[in-house]
Amino acid sequence: MSEHAENNRSYSLSQYLSSVQRLVKKQIPSVWIYGVISRVTERGNAVYIDLAEYDEGSVLPKASLNLVVFAAQYATLCRRLSSLPTPFQLKKDLKIKVLAEADFYIPQGKFQAKIADIDENWTLGEIALTRAKIWDKLVKEGLHRLNGALPMPLLPLRVGLITAENSAAYNDFISVLRESGYAFEVIPVWAKMQGANTESDILTALGKLREMNESDFLDVVCIVRGGGAKTDLVFFDSEAMCRAVAEFPLPVLTGIGHEIDQCLLDKVAHTHCITPTECAKFLAERVSEAEERLKILSMELQGLMQVFVREGDKLTYKVSSLKNACNRYWVKHIETLNRDSQGLKLGAQKILDYQKLQMQLLDEKTRFANPEIQLKRGYTITRNEKGKVVKSAEDAMKNDILKTQFADGIITVKTQF
Repeated sequence: MSEHAENNRSYSLSQYLSSVQRLVKKQIPSVWIYGVISRVTERGNAVYIDLAEYDEGSVLPKASLNLVVFAAQYATLCRRLSSLPTPFQLKKDLKIKVLAEADFYIPQGKFQAKIADIDENWTLGEIALTRAKIWDKLVKEGLHRLNGALPMPLLPLRVGLITAENSAAYNDFISVLRESGYAFEVIPVWAKMQGANTESDILTALGKLREMNESDFLDVVCIVRGGGAKTDLVFFDSEAMCRAVAEFPLPVLTGIGHEIDQCLLDKVAHTHCITPTECAKFLAERVSEAEERLKILSMELQGLMQVFVREGDKLTYKVSSLKNACNRYWVKHIETLNRDSQGLKLGAQKILDYQKLQMQLLDEKTRFANPEIQLKRGYTITRNEKGKVVKSAEDAMKNDILKTQFADGIITVKTQF
């Protein structure tokens, strides 16, 4: 055969693609690769997982690869991941490390990588790291106890409830509240509590309840979930959900986990309960405690009322006694005033007559003391040259000139001793 004939040799498409397939498998070894899951699609007997790589801060992938795994193998992988002490589920935005096996898909003539295995320890480390980063961010922003700082109402009777429609969680929650005998009013808002739509559904439900609370209609909000797989708890480590709960204006209670498991949503909520039943019991016990406090206050009030009545009776008696004493005092002093008034009327003339008599006596004394009267009665007044009255012989000086006044005149004499 000539060289030209050899070069013009033709192959069927399947032969050519099979040759490419063999070359790919032979030349490209199986290697461990890691990236972020951007999509998980189940189609027929296969599950397609799109893996992407992003630069920091970018939303567009710098590289992407479509991986395939057969449905039976995928189910085996999922069972293995679910049985881990810290189980997780292959979902969007999860970082994974897989053993990629190069292949070439002949029916579509394209490169196709298969998942041969998964490194769950690497993925668990990434989950823990991502979880820790989210929590650190919430703590730095002061959101980790923001909702927990809100006061819990004494009577949380109006409850906004986020859960799956017709779920065991809803029935358990409602049953406990009904059995409590208290007048709880529950407003349910339905949401997916597992799977890829969990985050968006719960965020939407919180938004509806926030709008409802603008008229102060609600007291608390509860987010509850039934048994479910532990792998579903990873959906409640969402940063967006944590922020929405932390910044919610009412206390948010959670009942979505198991006794030994706690997701980030539990940590930012006001109160974390283990199950929906425990969540409902918490509310019922809160109302029961308020009722007991009201009973105690009622008893104390009754005691105070009795004291008030007794003290009121004492006060009434004292007021009555004071009134009687005042009346007696008033009557006594009115009588005294009347006597004094009558005495004043009768005694005024006596006082006046007495004063007249005193004046007459004083007038008599005054007239009697008049020197002119005394002179007429034969008395005289002797003065020296200086006009000073001489009262004794010793007052008269030798050879002094004295003037003696009589009723009818004055004579002057010169003394000699």
